[in-house]
Amino acid sequence: MLAAMGSTLRDVWDETGLRHDLDRFGYCLVRDALHDDALRQARDTIGRTAAHPADTQGRSPDVCEWQLEGDQWVLLIAGECGLDHIATHPLALSLARHLLGERFLLSGYTAHIIHPGNAAMALHTDQWWLPRPSLPGEPPNRPGDIARSLRAFGPPAAAALPVNPAVVINVMWAVTEFTAANGCTRLVPGSHLSGREPDPAGAWETVDAEVPAGGAVIWDARTWHGSGSNTSRERRVGISITYCGPQFRQLQNHTLAIRPETWPLLDDTMRSLMGFRLFSSYGATVDDEAEFALPGYARV
Repeated sequence: MLAAMGSTLRDVWDETGLRHDLDRFGYCLVRDALHDDALRQARDTIGRTAAHPADTQGRSPDVCEWQLEGDQWVLLIAGECGLDHIATHPLALSLARHLLGERFLLSGYTAHIIHPGNAAMALHTDQWWLPRPSLPGEPPNRPGDIARSLRAFGPPAAAALPVNPAVVINVMWAVTEFTAANGCTRLVPGSHLSGREPDPAGAWETVDAEVPAGGAVIWDARTWHGSGSNTSRERRVGISITYCGPQFRQLQNHTLAIRPETWPLLDDTMRSLMGFRLFSSYGATVDDEAEFALPGYARV
């Protein structure tokens, strides 16, 4: 049975076990990572922004909100949303470092709300944009030609030829309990080693990533996954955070979104995660030997 092969729910201090599961199955499950105060704050913040996404001061909206077939995403502004202690949670950063290496960036930062009656999300990976390896003599996979419609289907079994490494890790924090009934993430264990995408016409066996509120589902972005259908009467609320390697473009432009008055309040960890720290001169504004780039207004 596939379910017997998947990750078990582990305690937050069992980092060895969590790393093992992440490497073997492509995902891991943790409980009791966020305390009650952090959960209350997250619920309050998400409740306010989800209900009032538009800015009332006449500027561009601070929070972008969109919905698709019962799934609602609310963009969170790094440095300003009041939830950065979740983005910098020691366990999340440690597991990101384990998978991606010492340097990485905060890529996506959203609240994800699944309403009752939503449509189940199709299985997919989150590294579809990374060019796949090709053997000498084969047509190259040109990065500028990649689109979601150009997919390499195949089974979830481990590949016999080299596959791309993980360059993205996903951390979905459970603000409310995640269950099969309310649409928890579905995953295919071991699919992160296949180097392939799931054929939407196929019927793939999945496991349900059920975790209590305060826990998290953490997965290698190569792992086949998708949220389920919420057949309960309550909405499922999570905070979806992705980290990527320092060479790659982030899902959100954190360096542009930040307000001038917020910049001095950021510590080096947040500045690095948001993309202000240079990577071997990449990302420079004025001085390509500087440790941190400066936002445009700081140069005036």
